[in-house]
Amino acid sequence: MFCKTSPQLSLFDVNNVFPNALPKEDWCYLYRDQIYPLIDEEIFKELYPGECGRPNRSIKKAVSILIFMGMEKHTWRGAEFQQARRLDWFIATRTPLGETPLDHTTLFKFYNRMETSSAGRKLFEKLTIQFAEACGTSVKKQRTDSFFIHGWLQILSRYGLFKETLRVFLQNLRKQKPGLYECISKELSRDYLGKDFDLTEKDHEKAQRQVKLMAHDLYAVYKAFDSHDQVKHYESFKTLVTVFHQQCEVVESKENMPCEIVIREKPLGDEIISSPHNTDARYVKKGKQSVCGQKGFLTETCDKTNQTQFITDVEVTPATTSDVKELPVIQKRLEASCMRPVEQYTDAGFVNGQTILDSREKSISLEGPSSGRSQSFERFRAEDRPFDTADFEIKIEEDNREVTVLACPEKQIPTSQSRSESTGKMLVHFDPEICSVCSVNTRCPVKIGKRVATLTIDEASYMGAHRHHQYMENTDYRKQCATRAGVEATVSEMVRSHGVRKSRHRTESRTRLQLLFAAIACNVKRFIRHGLLYGYEMPGTVKTTVTGSFSHIKRVFRRIHSTFCGLNALFSLKIALF
Repeated sequence: MFCKTSPQLSLFDVNNVFPNALPKEDWCYLYRDQIYPLIDEEIFKELYPGECGRPNRSIKKAVSILIFMGMEKHTWRGAEFQQARRLDWFIATRTPLGETPLDHTTLFKFYNRMETSSAGRKLFEKLTIQFAEACGTSVKKQRTDSFFIHGWLQILSRYGLFKETLRVFLQNLRKQKPGLYECISKELSRDYLGKDFDLTEKDHEKAQRQVKLMAHDLYAVYKAFDSHDQVKHYESFKTLVTVFHQQCEVVESKENMPCEIVIREKPLGDEIISSPHNTDARYVKKGKQSVCGQKGFLTETCDKTNQTQFITDVEVTPATTSDVKELPVIQKRLEASCMRPVEQYTDAGFVNGQTILDSREKSISLEGPSSGRSQSFERFRAEDRPFDTADFEIKIEEDNREVTVLACPEKQIPTSQSRSESTGKMLVHFDPEICSVCSVNTRCPVKIGKRVATLTIDEASYMGAHRHHQYMENTDYRKQCATRAGVEATVSEMVRSHGVRKSRHRTESRTRLQLLFAAIACNVKRFIRHGLLYGYEMPGTVKTTVTGSFSHIKRVFRRIHSTFCGLNALFSLKIALF
């Protein structure tokens, strides 16, 4: 049953018993007076449907403990241990002396309730907006970057993936259906549940032979339990089936001949399972870095006039997600949370012609180098540099955004222009006789045919090329784009101070919660630091002072004293009468 935290002060509140235990400038007082009242418990009402049942523990306290976990990288048991011993935690959460701390299981259950809910993101967005308003932080300029989040997983080869997938299923079957497990051949039990189980094989040729044998074992187990009503719903069996279809192919043979299992050269599909223990994790290799996990995205304010910058958006996606595809989703979330930027700075992974145009439609100026192009100044300034669409003289209509080519780099005027019905792009035609004898035709993107020379162009391709030229030629613009580099420091802070490099969980949704609370913790630290350096005034909040707490104690003790005086007088009267 949903129950709000009682605003009534306790006689044994640690702030009343130990008013001067810590310096007044300590972070816990700022958290108690400025941040603790901002936690809106109504956001979490959806986690407790119904009017019956035991009331929940204090949501404000549970949320605060999760924030502290993000600040100091505590485990669940570590957070439970700290609650009963940290005076600053007592003060920050307004905890009375003698109150039972939140059990680690209670904390985890509360955290687990938020897995399928939007409460964590709502809390993050609401606190961020309030922090920005209190500190006078502008959200007009923001910067975005991505980073990898490693899972607690071993990077498996195809040999290890097959072997571990079979082992996990057989273990689950032995536990859930011992009778069915007895029907499994002893060879399978020996090979996949034996004491000498190993997920690596140094001999490459032997590993290849074993992979083919394990593929047949996967198919045999798949066919044996595919029609079983209960087993086919096991998550381990579903994973086994998915792994088999992604990695193998069944080739039907002639009559009375067993079918052939063929190992695919490349796994089938985009969401390839890399481990049976975490089906959300994806394997990706970028340069010398190999990752099996997820990808995190982080956006923060970057206006130079801001005294303090805050994180405005975080998200977790599969590791294979491209930055270009995620950018529109980030912008949509920022707009929904009333934190849409006017200028957004990113690296080349987010910028191309299409994202520039899409951002412009959302009234966002996307700044950064264009992707898919060499960022080498020497290559750009070389005499034999290949031409692109930005080297052509072009006019873009304001009304319909139609592209018109006026002249090529060698000042040749097009003979005709038309729009392709299939692609929607402009087909610009030049005289093939002139193009064939042109001195730079080997560098030109115009394709020379027998009857016509054609250039294919649209606004997106032109904007991408134009941005590349702008970045390479304009020194001031490069300095402007250098604003994005500051987000690397925030990513480093999140990784080093808040432990987001490795996920504590096996699912993407819980990893997202971990990143959200780490971002809240980072913003809380910055908000407290701003208060210590510059001060702030929170709109719509009532600051609880130490003086006010003592006046409450005095009133309580005055009532107790008057009661005892009355009882003493009554007792003396009874003695006099008898």
